[in-house]
Amino acid sequence: MLFNSFTYLVFLPCVVALYWLSPERLRKPLLLIASYIFYMNWNAGYGLLILSLTIANYFFGLAIDRATVKKRLLLVLSLIFNVGCLSYFKYTNLLIDTFAHFLQWFGTLSGSSLYQTWHPTALDIILPLGISFFTFEFIHYTVDVYRGSKPVKNFFDFALFGAFFPSQISGPIKRFQDFVQQLNDKIVFSGSTFSEGAFLIFQGLFKKIALGDNLAILANYGFSNIANLPTIDAWIAALAFTFQIYFDFSGYTDIGRGSALVLGYRVPENFNLPYLAANVTEFWRRWHMSLSFWLRDYLYIAMGGSRGSKWNGRRNLVLTMLLGGLWHGASWHYVIFGGIHGVALVVHKMWHDFVSSIPFLARIRPHAAWHWAGVGGTFLFWTLALLMFRATTAGEAVQMLIHMIGLQQVAALQHMLGAQVTATATAALPQLLFESTVPASMLTYGAYVVIKECLHRFSTEPAHALHTVSSAVCRWWHETVPVRVVAYAAVAITILSFAPGKVNAFYYFQF
Repeated sequence: MLFNSFTYLVFLPCVVALYWLSPERLRKPLLLIASYIFYMNWNAGYGLLILSLTIANYFFGLAIDRATVKKRLLLVLSLIFNVGCLSYFKYTNLLIDTFAHFLQWFGTLSGSSLYQTWHPTALDIILPLGISFFTFEFIHYTVDVYRGSKPVKNFFDFALFGAFFPSQISGPIKRFQDFVQQLNDKIVFSGSTFSEGAFLIFQGLFKKIALGDNLAILANYGFSNIANLPTIDAWIAALAFTFQIYFDFSGYTDIGRGSALVLGYRVPENFNLPYLAANVTEFWRRWHMSLSFWLRDYLYIAMGGSRGSKWNGRRNLVLTMLLGGLWHGASWHYVIFGGIHGVALVVHKMWHDFVSSIPFLARIRPHAAWHWAGVGGTFLFWTLALLMFRATTAGEAVQMLIHMIGLQQVAALQHMLGAQVTATATAALPQLLFESTVPASMLTYGAYVVIKECLHRFSTEPAHALHTVSSAVCRWWHETVPVRVVAYAAVAITILSFAPGKVNAFYYFQF
């Protein structure tokens, strides 16, 4: 069930209405049933998968908490179980394919035709939606119980933690301590919280439909025609995907967080204006934050973190990002994507140390020009690194980069990549861009962000000249229901007018 589908637009209001109209003792069971209906709407059989993972991890948590001698062994067994399930569904075919390529390479070296002619058949394994996300939540649970957190004794509370539909498919990755505490607290309907949730849902739908889906048309056109792209088209396609993946994924998060809020629950934020980050370290503190913090807490620190020598810390950082890249998809170009960011994080730390050691550079670093140069450089690096993320192979990513640089006519590069590039390629994407709704929707969203940030800033700074006006506007918005209803109706009409011809799945559903 897609957040941007008609089915969900019927499902969510029905669940919300039943939830708040039901007696308090029935609300959590209702939410659990609704969460399983939401998940099984995609594939009924995989409801058993999430139920099996839930039961196993529930008992693992209890056993780890009670154990005195074999606590570590139980933790290892829980990790093997969870990682094994994830690996079977997500990485089995990658491992088979990699092994086949290794044998073919070995056959070439040894001169044996037996290995060179072996081509295994990929297994027919369907990747369950959201398995990467709820597996990480279960791993976090057993590890934190091992570290001393109290396990969840109520099975239905634990089941709801694993299946909670607003964050089930693509996160954010919840921490059970925060979520279960909310389950234990008495949930009381709050008009302001409900309004905040509705606001996020509409914001997310605009990001996804008006922006992400229309940008996807440009990106898909470019990445499916790499061999014939002029330089300007290559840049438009790359930038279209850079913004597509942000609006698509942050839009999903907004809808998920909003859906949780209209039910009285809060799940973590996942994005904090990442394209305004001034360096790659700051970027990963702003982008997909729940995953970044998970990788830090359960991989980087588990491997030793920054303890010991600088070499150990930097090695652990690169390994963490390599595994983070592999988490995104069962293909080696995702690993390369993670490795690029791991190396970039190490280079940034080295650059930070170097700048701090040079008095002249240390003095100019606080200046605005330094900051905005960092923002521009970080955005450019992210755009180029995303080529490895979006392309289907590493070779395609390199080919796209060559077109962006303008070297597509170099014969040696064409030969290396097997590219069939014609000298008569014409720019089609600029026309497609300006005939689309993307410029209008981007300007609309940009104006909205500026106004929203100004109102928030001025209303929280009493010394500012516009404080009174901003505070009055914010209070008027929160206290006047008819204004919000009209505003939401206007946003809905705008979304429908900007929407492409079909409903598109969220990009991160493939992970």
